[in-house]
Amino acid sequence: MNVVLDVEKLIPAWQTLELVAPIAHIESEEDYARATALLNNLLDIVLDDNSHPLYSLVSVVGDLIEAYEIDLEPV
Repeated sequence: MNVVLDVEKLIPAWQTLELVAPIAHIESEEDYARATALLNNLLDIVLDDNSHPLYSLVSVVGDLIEAYEIDLEPV
């Protein structure tokens, strides 16, 4: 599947999203704290309603947190 990106629209949309919901790769404990706070706030709103418009955002933030936690686990 080929996805055509309209970069002229994507850049301002991403910048706006970052201001509203700080979503980024987690690289530090500070990033982790920010991401978990965001996830908790989202869960308070979305609950377990998989039809909620923000449900996929909950999944994305949860995946970022999970990846960070897995990287921290000792081998």
